[in-house]
Amino acid sequence: MARPRFSNGKSPKHPSHFVISFNPFKIPLLITNTDFRLPLSSFLAAAPPLLCCVLLCICASTSMELQKRQDQGLPQRKGQKRKLEEEIKDEQPGISPSPVASSDARRAILSEVAVQVSILDSAFSWQEADRAAAKRATHVLADLAKNGGTHFSLFLFPCFNEVVNVIVEGGAVPALVKHLQSPPITEVDGSVRPFEHEVEKGSAFALGLLAVKPEHQQLIVDHGALPHLVDLLKRHTEGTTRAVTSVVRRAADAITNLAHENSNIKTLVRREGGIPPLVELLEFADTKVQRAAAGALRTLAFKNDENKNQIVECSALPTLILMLRSEDAAIHYEAVGVIGNLVHSSPNIKKEVLAAGAIQPVIGLLSSCCSESQREAALLLGQFAATDSDCKVHIVQRGAVGPLIEMLQSSDVQLREMSAFALGRVAQDPHNQAGIAHNGGLIPLLKLLDSKNGSLQHNAAFALYGLADNEDNVSDFIRVGGVQKLQDGEFIVQATKDCVAKTLKRLEEKIQGRVLKHLLYIMRVAEKIVQRRVALALAHLCAPDDQRLIFVDNGGLELLLGLLGSANMKQQLDGAIALYKLANKAMTLSPVDAAPPSPTPQVYLGEQYVNNATLSDVTFLVEGRRFYAHRICLLASSDAFRAMFDGGYREKDARDIEIPNIRWEVFELMMRFIYTGSVNVALDVAQDLLRAADQYLLEALKRLCEYTIAQDISLDNVASMYELSESFHAFSLRHTCILFILEHFDKLSAKPRKLFIFRSYVLIYICVYAGFFAMDSSATSPKYERRPFSIKLWPPSDNTRQMLVARVAGNLSSQSIFAQKYGTLGKEEAEENAKRIEAVAFKAASQQYDNEPDGDGGSAVQLYAKECSKLILDVLKRGPVPKEDMEDLPSEEGDPGPKDSVEVITPPPETFFDISKGSRSFIEAEETEEILKPLKKPGNSYSKICFSNRSFSLEAARVAAPVLESIKDQLKEVDLSDFIAGRPEDEALEVMTVFSTALEGSILRSLNLSDNALGEKGVRAFEALLKSQSCLEELYLMNNGISEEAARAVCELIPSTETLKVLRFHNNMTGDEGALAIAQVLKRCPLLEDFQCSSTRVGAEGGAALAEALESCTKLKTLDLRDNMFGTEAAVALAKAIPKFPSLSEIYLCYLNLEDEGATVIADALKDSAPSLEVFDMMGNDITIEAVPSIAACIASKQNLKKLNLDENELKDEGAVQIAKALETGHSQLKRVDVNTNAIGRAGARVFAKVVLQKPEFELLNINANFISDEGIDELKEAFEKCPEKLGPLDENDPDGVGDAEESDEEDDGDDDRELDSKLKHLEVNEEDE
Repeated sequence: MARPRFSNGKSPKHPSHFVISFNPFKIPLLITNTDFRLPLSSFLAAAPPLLCCVLLCICASTSMELQKRQDQGLPQRKGQKRKLEEEIKDEQPGISPSPVASSDARRAILSEVAVQVSILDSAFSWQEADRAAAKRATHVLADLAKNGGTHFSLFLFPCFNEVVNVIVEGGAVPALVKHLQSPPITEVDGSVRPFEHEVEKGSAFALGLLAVKPEHQQLIVDHGALPHLVDLLKRHTEGTTRAVTSVVRRAADAITNLAHENSNIKTLVRREGGIPPLVELLEFADTKVQRAAAGALRTLAFKNDENKNQIVECSALPTLILMLRSEDAAIHYEAVGVIGNLVHSSPNIKKEVLAAGAIQPVIGLLSSCCSESQREAALLLGQFAATDSDCKVHIVQRGAVGPLIEMLQSSDVQLREMSAFALGRVAQDPHNQAGIAHNGGLIPLLKLLDSKNGSLQHNAAFALYGLADNEDNVSDFIRVGGVQKLQDGEFIVQATKDCVAKTLKRLEEKIQGRVLKHLLYIMRVAEKIVQRRVALALAHLCAPDDQRLIFVDNGGLELLLGLLGSANMKQQLDGAIALYKLANKAMTLSPVDAAPPSPTPQVYLGEQYVNNATLSDVTFLVEGRRFYAHRICLLASSDAFRAMFDGGYREKDARDIEIPNIRWEVFELMMRFIYTGSVNVALDVAQDLLRAADQYLLEALKRLCEYTIAQDISLDNVASMYELSESFHAFSLRHTCILFILEHFDKLSAKPRKLFIFRSYVLIYICVYAGFFAMDSSATSPKYERRPFSIKLWPPSDNTRQMLVARVAGNLSSQSIFAQKYGTLGKEEAEENAKRIEAVAFKAASQQYDNEPDGDGGSAVQLYAKECSKLILDVLKRGPVPKEDMEDLPSEEGDPGPKDSVEVITPPPETFFDISKGSRSFIEAEETEEILKPLKKPGNSYSKICFSNRSFSLEAARVAAPVLESIKDQLKEVDLSDFIAGRPEDEALEVMTVFSTALEGSILRSLNLSDNALGEKGVRAFEALLKSQSCLEELYLMNNGISEEAARAVCELIPSTETLKVLRFHNNMTGDEGALAIAQVLKRCPLLEDFQCSSTRVGAEGGAALAEALESCTKLKTLDLRDNMFGTEAAVALAKAIPKFPSLSEIYLCYLNLEDEGATVIADALKDSAPSLEVFDMMGNDITIEAVPSIAACIASKQNLKKLNLDENELKDEGAVQIAKALETGHSQLKRVDVNTNAIGRAGARVFAKVVLQKPEFELLNINANFISDEGIDELKEAFEKCPEKLGPLDENDPDGVGDAEESDEEDDGDDDRELDSKLKHLEVNEEDE
């Protein structure tokens, strides 16, 4: 077989080139990566065994040396065994050894081991040749064990320590043990001692390396190594020569490795007398020996009480404490380790250590440059403080707190763990708790709760438990969000969970007295984010008796509502949980905890008279069957029956009364309740019975129905249940729905479209019902006992009224459709109008409350909210008013102004007749006659009438009909919204028919039929009016419950739509099938300019049909399709229609489930059309970076853009940069950009700020609820320093989130500008050439 060829050459310059010179063979070799051409297995097979072995060792040694160079500067303070184990673990996995190479190398090494063992066995004498051979043999075996076992075997052996096994298998252990002692002296040897101590040192070193594997430890001891190693330790008395120093150090290292995690060998070392010499070596002149001795003592002391005691008895403590002060990191690391093992579970030794003065030097090690010494010192301090209270105080007094807190923020997880451990023990002393928090320990400890390390979590939690015991820390705890951290944390072990629960309980106990006063002060004056944290914490921790003080009188409820209305999902969930917790505390009985009590005692005729013809004086016809009743019983049951039989209704004198809209089963149950005062309400009839009870004003029966329905509330039906409660004024059911929504807010968040609606429910409800959280302890009379809540809802507190004024002012001064049309109110004017609106609404609601003294104020609250809404709308439609004209408007509460009326906000123009102002009420014939007198005046010029907010009875409608008929030819605008509320269906239909007939033939420009529960029957009731319209320009059918059938009726009854410019459908139940009918109407609207079909439950099929129909509406300017479920299919259809709208100026496509694909096709379509687009809204469509290039190109082409809304998507930094770049050039009219809740970080925020501040007319950047770092927030505020009003709130931002371009640490800050410039420089918006 041919020998492998090696190239000749000069000394290599690359570290992978090795020049090998081995004396026995005198063969100089050069091995390079390129010239070593044969496979390693072939080479090993051809080369002599010893040469193979030596070459492999050298390669391994060089590899190890390279590794050492790479690791230079990283201190290694571990024992021999631990260092080797870690080196092995650090090797790269995945390199499979060659089976041939492995086999050949094993034979080569085994052969070499046999040769070296043979030398050791035959060279045990003082002859110089024998000593030299023995020395060389121990070195060869040590090199094999050290280098082959940890590096070379990775490439050639399946198991990393196979080389060590081969050495032991080759019989090296007994041969090496033999040479741990000097050879016997013979007469021939004389006094010459060649290589004295050298051979013993080599043997000890090799055996220490072999002891890496636990199974070899006992084998080495069994061959008698321990006595010899102890004898070697004692050689330190023979001097301090280099040879003595080396052999003593190697002996100590060998003992360390032999005893590592082997309790039996630790004991044997003590019995062999190894501890005293090791203690003596602590004072040896050579520092390496000191370190080796300390390392051995550290190992021997671990979990071995007899060894600990002997070490102390040998007076090791004074020397060890001196070593703690050494500047050599290796020395003080081992010393602190020894002391730590000594005091562990040994209180007596700990006392001796403390008495010897260990505290201060250990504290000094907390500032060591060696992280391992820091860790051991922190652990030791924690052990010192475990039980001794005085020691806890001394540790803090001597300056340990500062360094320990710094260590909490280290990148070394073990360092953080040990510092938290020490602080946890120290924090259990009351004298230390405030100091730790004051020095900044609170926030780092809270951050450690996010760790995935169970021990680290627990140590931090235990420290926080201690800090929570001090009243002075409670405010800081809550201020920095500590309560939320504790509540939201995902804790790994049960002990940590228990500790956190105890901490929260401890904090709860402190929320009183001066602590509560301080928190209330913070909640009033601190930054918004801190205020919210306080409100959240108090919602969970405060006592029920303090709720009114905190949440009503001090504005805590407003803060929680702000969270619930946030765009940040986490803040919404926090607010919901807090409100639910608060509501549960406020309630004396949950609506679903028990059935409502029996109604107020009254006289009932009894079961025997139900449907009994005896003495019956009235008969109801239900589904063709007769039901016998008694007027006296009905009159006593409700106001509805009293009005029926005592009022001006036709039923007053009728013998038979038809009930057209109630099933027999339901009517019978209702009558049974009237006669007996009780009834069993089954779930299948509960909703129908609730409707009947509401229609006939049977409050007690309503409560029973509400209770039954509440048992069936679920995630799927809570929305419909809430709507049911609204429809029938079911207050208890509404309470239950709100509580259910709050309790299950996290699960509802999976349904973002519904969640938006739910959040609106809760915000409106709780904002108005602030009294919901204010318990009325005086409510003990029977009238309160009937209700499941002991709560008085009226009047609201002053704080609640102020809160409403602030919200109204905000609505009046914010941008809206009305502001664009009528102008925006200034801040001062908005505030003045808000005060007047609230005062007028409060007065009307108070009058309503006075008229229902037996109620809880529920109807007054409803009127309060309704009145405010109406008045807000009037002010918005009126627009800004000159200051001098403000004097004619109503003043605040108690001074209605010059007109002494609460009916109107502004004097109505003489062409506008409006009866909608004031409280909502039923209107009868006599009142109608009086109210409509102005319309009867000859020559009046009323062209617009509004009958909204007045519920007309049939007789009232008949009075109004001739009046309307007399002026219908001059009418241009008719508003009949919300004019049949609370009327029975048959009566409501007749009323609508009467009004429709009266107005038939009028030539209207605008017709508003919104807010009436029309359905198909209602639409057809307006048949005469609708069919007669030939010039209608505006039609409003919002919130009408228009279903599929009703939509078909609309399509059928509006034959003439050629002049229609505005068509508004909002908040209906149209669905896909209904959308198909509306699409037919659209096809006949060539002049349509404004189309709204939002919140109508339209899906992909209906959306596609609407989009196709819109292609014929080429005049379209405003398109509002928000809050439907179009998806990609409908988006594609809409994209085809968009180019047909050259005049499009506003497009609202939020919450359409477009996602990237849908958003892309629409943006591409808009890019080349709608040049005058001013408003572009694609909020809440799950848009990611994938769709951003198309959207950016579209935006870049819209130079007239005024408002851009991309809220609640996932742009992140990369998308934000592209969108901002698209706005950079031109766009001089840009006024507003909304990019809330987009996971944008510091980089994206900076680019947006830079771009928008260049726009001359820009007004507002909303970039809240993102992942902007604290530094980024500061930069934004600095950028907008001269115009802070142009930057929206940032209080919902999450600085702990992860943005795309957020800096990983502080050191990256300097590169941020370059990174952003690079992104901007190379970014190009994809605008195709025309």
